[in-house]
Amino acid sequence: MSIIGKVGQKSLKVKTLNTAIHLVLLLGAVTMIYPFLLMISSSVKSAADSYKMSILPEYLFKDEVLFQKYLEARYNEESIRLADNYAGRYASFREVRLPVHPNPAIYELWKRFLQEKGDEFGVYDYYVSEQYGRGVYPRNQRLIRGTLRKENDNDLTAFNNKYGLGVQTWEQIVIEEKDIITRNYHSSSEGYLGRYERFKQQIPFWHRNYINVDGNFAVVELIPAYHGDLRAFNRDMGTRYASWSDVVLPETVPPVGSKLRPFWVRYVQTYLNINHVEIPPEKVQSALSRIPEEQRSKQSGSDKTYIVENLASPEDLSVRSFNLSFRKWLLGSSWGPPGVSPRGPQVVPTWQECKLPESYPQDNIFLQDDWLEFARSTAREMLILKPSSQTDYIAFLKRIYQLPDGTVDVNAVNRDFGTGFDSELNIYPSRKIPTQPAYREVWIAFLQEAGPIHLALEVTPDLERIWQEHLQKKYQTLDGLNEGLGLVYDSYDEFPLPVEQIEYFTMLEHKNEIKWEFVKRNYAMVLDQMFNDARSLRNTLIYCLLSILVAITVNPLAAYALSRFKPKLTYQMIMLFMLTMAFPAMVMGIPNFLMLKRLNMLNTFWALILPAAADGYFIFLLKGFFDSLPKELYESARLDGAGEFRMFWQFTLYLSKPILAVIALSAFNAAYRNFLFAFIVCQDQSMWTLMVHIYQLMQRASQNVGYAALVIAAIPTLAVFVFFQNIIIKGIVVPMEK
Repeated sequence: MSIIGKVGQKSLKVKTLNTAIHLVLLLGAVTMIYPFLLMISSSVKSAADSYKMSILPEYLFKDEVLFQKYLEARYNEESIRLADNYAGRYASFREVRLPVHPNPAIYELWKRFLQEKGDEFGVYDYYVSEQYGRGVYPRNQRLIRGTLRKENDNDLTAFNNKYGLGVQTWEQIVIEEKDIITRNYHSSSEGYLGRYERFKQQIPFWHRNYINVDGNFAVVELIPAYHGDLRAFNRDMGTRYASWSDVVLPETVPPVGSKLRPFWVRYVQTYLNINHVEIPPEKVQSALSRIPEEQRSKQSGSDKTYIVENLASPEDLSVRSFNLSFRKWLLGSSWGPPGVSPRGPQVVPTWQECKLPESYPQDNIFLQDDWLEFARSTAREMLILKPSSQTDYIAFLKRIYQLPDGTVDVNAVNRDFGTGFDSELNIYPSRKIPTQPAYREVWIAFLQEAGPIHLALEVTPDLERIWQEHLQKKYQTLDGLNEGLGLVYDSYDEFPLPVEQIEYFTMLEHKNEIKWEFVKRNYAMVLDQMFNDARSLRNTLIYCLLSILVAITVNPLAAYALSRFKPKLTYQMIMLFMLTMAFPAMVMGIPNFLMLKRLNMLNTFWALILPAAADGYFIFLLKGFFDSLPKELYESARLDGAGEFRMFWQFTLYLSKPILAVIALSAFNAAYRNFLFAFIVCQDQSMWTLMVHIYQLMQRASQNVGYAALVIAAIPTLAVFVFFQNIIIKGIVVPMEK
């Protein structure tokens, strides 16, 4: 029955009130749904994009975010491996950007190279991508684990006997290959490691993360020595590298007098994995001959590592690497005719593709010079000072407006600049060039000294056109531009491994497969954990069923007694039952725990069920419902000879189906979501419920896997609400109507 009559509903005030109420309810629904949608979104993310608070994961429609996630998975979340392959260009996966000038021809060349030469490279030349991660089971980890389970008929004991191991669960089977390129790494063809080696050799080429020896050489030797200053390195070496990624490790030692020689010798003789170092057999004998006869027996002359580190001359050594093989293959390919300078992987094909970077470029020192010159002169009106420049800006102001105590004269600054700063700490430079003359003059002066990393440009189509005209005026031709930016090499011996192009186009080629993997892998880990140790599912099912059975048995009996027999202290007992709702559940947790411990019921279903067997609210609800049933019904049944139990079972419970359904659903929800008490009284792993199992999973899994577990755990309660909402509503409405 409607509260407001049909005539009243036509009133403008009533319509307005009705609309306002619905809007408030809709807003409340949104505030409830939005966090849940964020949780669902976070459940398919990883560390690379989990900080983005978006309902729809950005990697589904943004290639740059997908590229970041792909590299994160490809490098097994090891940023140090990323730094090796990109020669220190990126410190984290969130810094990764798309290639400025993607070149599909490079990728086609790469695939040809792998088709012809890919099988020649062994386990020391590449990592397995997506093999391990922090709190997640990546694709190839799941694959090798599934393969081993299938080979051993899912028998962990057979697996341990076969490989002489003692793992307790299949989840403990993890191989984390790290520092393959270093001297101390050794593989094995025997036992479990040998089985993994065979698996490694069988994976597709695009799942192999090939080692960039050139990049590792720069990261280990050159960048620390020159503190990352490539310009200083170029001056010392007489080279013209545009980025550290262009530096290559020579196959043989540089000549005496070369400043690169000591770096090469130290890297090859002491750091590089011995499988990447070659020495001719005759040189081995020559090295051994230099040891006196009486000392030779004390040395391991057959040990290649000892010979390389202690006996061999640097001129006897050479480097064997994937990079060198690729460069040698290029010499015989159709990439360019002999005698013509090879075009690098990042060459600019047209003037229109000379995009103006919004901020100071990080991957090309020649482009940095051009950008800085353009930004501080031609594009000064479009220049932006980042907030990160505050410290330098305050130091600059102190040279002009310094008080005797060494601080900035804020009042003088405000007077001259027309600003309203209240303290030195709150002084920030204007984001764009000011219009006030004095402020503008100081801003421009600071601009000439500000660090380039604090500068950015507001790029517009007109400004980009001016940038292209600026470059065209300076370099005249595209060949001149590419040579000026260091994008063309003198010979194929200087051609770097095009890691960025390879990985970018690999991502594009397998885009849908990669997206699907990111969507499902967190859920795959959760389901793998749940079904591989299904005891928690079994325990939860038994616990919920027993809770429902006890709730619809104990509570109706108590309510029936209070309703039918009406003891003198009925209302006092009802009040006592209701008072239990005034205290948090864990107030009773400690007494319940102590009682169960004394009764020796811990780690049993009794410990879970008995403390919640009788519920004050359920008894109160049922008594009110039973009171509303017609007394004549019981009197007639009594005249017909029905006993008390028959009246309770056949009449009372039959007529109470709606309210019993509500109690059953409430008992299910309480049992299903029970975590803390179940965690305390059932600490034995064999008695864990689903909520306790999820908690334990979240202790070792990533946050995003935890979100996936919570989403899966929410499905049963959501299904109950969707399919039984009519019963829930009927159970609420019927008692009120009675």
